[in-house]
Amino acid sequence: MQSLRLGFMMAVVIMAAGCAHQMTIRADIAGLALPAGATPIPKNVGLHISPDNRAKEVTTPGGGGDKVSYRPYADMETGLYKVFGNTFQNVDLLSTLSDVNSIAKHSLTLIAIPEITTTSSSNGVFTWMATDFTVQLSCKFTDVAGREVATVSSTGTGHAEFSDLKSDFSVAGERASRDALEKFQAAVLQSEALRK
Repeated sequence: MQSLRLGFMMAVVIMAAGCAHQMTIRADIAGLALPAGATPIPKNVGLHISPDNRAKEVTTPGGGGDKVSYRPYADMETGLYKVFGNTFQNVDLLSTLSDVNSIAKHSLTLIAIPEITTTSSSNGVFTWMATDFTVQLSCKFTDVAGREVATVSSTGTGHAEFSDLKSDFSVAGERASRDALEKFQAAVLQSEALRK
């Protein structure tokens, strides 16, 4: 009877260790502004995130053998919109790549299609939260006919100590997203291909 009880308890521990905890990588975009002296690109851009990507949930390693789950595209959409609002004359959300009404109404000249990949890890053995995060952000810019104009990329990293995680389980991911967005904004402003 004891061995049966022990086996059951071990099974519960193994199942619990493999679960994925919900978190977010939504960056705090307060203060994310155009740098002093920088000028926006005088073009109108349409930001397109497909419904499949917006709903996509990603699971990566956390601490103590656990995992963390989040929706990178949904979490970063507001930040991307803010960056494009800073760096271009105007930005509009496109529901589809063939959203002719928005393209014509807003005189769009560029379409931006982001790709986001993430990794996470933890130096904690007894807690599930991720202490280290990486967000790789790449965005393909095309003209309205679909011809590629430029690809702009950035990589953001975020670290959190356990004391940080006690008040915000998601802080490492949020910091990585903010870092990626800041670097991406700088890269967009420096892109000669986007200014042509």
